[in-house]
Amino acid sequence: MLDRLRTRPLQNIRTKMNQILLWLKGGDIRSDGLSNEAAEFILENPQLLNELSDGLKSTNDIVRGRTADALEKVARVTPQPLLTQLPILVEIAKTDQVPMVKMHVAMMLGHMVVCSEKIDEITSTLLGLLDDESALTKSWAIVSLCIIGRKYPSKTRTIFERMAGYQADRSVAVRTRVRKAMELLANPTVRFPKGWIKSQHMQDL
Repeated sequence: MLDRLRTRPLQNIRTKMNQILLWLKGGDIRSDGLSNEAAEFILENPQLLNELSDGLKSTNDIVRGRTADALEKVARVTPQPLLTQLPILVEIAKTDQVPMVKMHVAMMLGHMVVCSEKIDEITSTLLGLLDDESALTKSWAIVSLCIIGRKYPSKTRTIFERMAGYQADRSVAVRTRVRKAMELLANPTVRFPKGWIKSQHMQDL
């Protein structure tokens, strides 16, 4: 699929129905579908980022979820271009009802913390996601907030105090992640657990 699309002129992709979003349709929402391929294509053709980002506005839950997944993978490599999408990411974090979408938004915001000019808005959005019903969304919001705490020490106390309120969360996974997160925030020599840092640009945290 990706090889076939590479051979098509970019203007043809723009003028037809959004081909990238067609890749993301169908199947089960628990499946990644072709989100990996979509992310790879955008990394090779960054001028088409908006074509992928249009999927965040889709009424189709599967398309929206896979779009968020693909954008999160793009943000691991090049987070700065995603700043143009921050307003819709903030809105999704507040209103979307699909756990897969909000989980990937929580992850994406963690990759974007290198964009210091928007760190207050990113932090506020992630703190709001701590109240999400999904344990996965909460868990990744916790990770992203830990990244912020390490990179912006002035925010560590606020994040630490908010996380303390989730030590008795009903989810065992969330309680475990909160415990590890509070250790990280309290002691700058503690290393991030394996798998928490997916951004290429933050492997030294």
